Amino acid sequence: MLEKFEKVYVHPSQFSERVYQDYLSGFSLKQINHKFHYDSFKQSQKWLKIHEQFSPARQDDNCIDAYAKCFQQTAEILDRVAVPQEHSSSLNLISLGCGGGEKDKLLVSHIFNIERALTYYPVDVSLSLAIISAQNVRATFANLPVQPVVCDLLQSNDLISLINDKEKETRNIITFFGMIPNFSPDEILTILSNFLERGDLLLFSANLAPSSDYLQGIQKVFPQYDNELTKEWLITVLLDAGVEREDGTIQFQIEQDSQNQHFQRIAAYFDLKKDVTFKLEDELIEWKNGERIRLFFSYRYTTPMIKEMLKSYGIDVLNYWEPASQEEGVYLCQKV
Repeated sequence: MLEKFEKVYVHPSQFSERVYQDYLSGFSLKQINHKFHYDSFKQSQKWLKIHEQFSPARQDDNCIDAYAKCFQQTAEILDRVAVPQEHSSSLNLISLGCGGGEKDKLLVSHIFNIERALTYYPVDVSLSLAIISAQNVRATFANLPVQPVVCDLLQSNDLISLINDKEKETRNIITFFGMIPNFSPDEILTILSNFLERGDLLLFSANLAPSSDYLQGIQKVFPQYDNELTKEWLITVLLDAGVEREDGTIQFQIEQDSQNQHFQRIAAYFDLKKDVTFKLEDELIEWKNGERIRLFFSYRYTTPMIKEMLKSYGIDVLNYWEPASQEEGVYLCQKV
């Protein structure tokens, strides 16, 4: 009977009381935490539709090929440093922000073999996405140990110590695909650096500004955000809380990061057209006509920016790949 169940570990960062406090804080401060756009199965499905339609990793063969080249080189690196089985070596593939698991499945196809003990950890703030990724990869690799984990990365500095088995010689591959745009750079890179030990590999992708002119590149990809599918996904968290569609409109803009002024990001705001009052349990939320509720932001980068940022955290870019569109970069990195 146990084989019929999906065993999921939930980190304390996603225990009910903490999640609810984060939820209330977002509405009180008028800055919705990104994790609440993936909270329900309904929201996850809406996000997957957006990803399918607009992500270069799903629509651009050159971008798909970039991931394949990255994964092939990752496999070659692992093969060069292979440790004999009698030394009890094992490999963890820890996918932070696993999404639907398609990239992870492609990566596993390159690095999974009978001579290498491998465990796959799909990690996401969304229970439904963690399960979707686990089942997606397991459907192709039935003998691969898979352990989904639900956590909030910003509150999970101890996660890596909970995953690592101190009795085994374990090497970690950390993947972070499509996630870095939705965090403040310094905030998330501090956490990623803590996840990595010397020699560990980091594979990640970043949304790029596809032009020699940084701002013009961001303007070029602006329609990938300012569209009805994305607006419908973002407004769901407000509708579920009791806000009405006619209470405001969603507006997208390009804005400068106040703490990293050489970075620009695309942000979405709900601009209020009237006073709005509603209750979340015992908490009264009062918004005024003309106020703006930040729903979302996404940084755009260039490869030189990425290299400089990672270097400051002791992470070297071993190689990188950009499709012809230059809308996404795939990076193979190592902690030094």
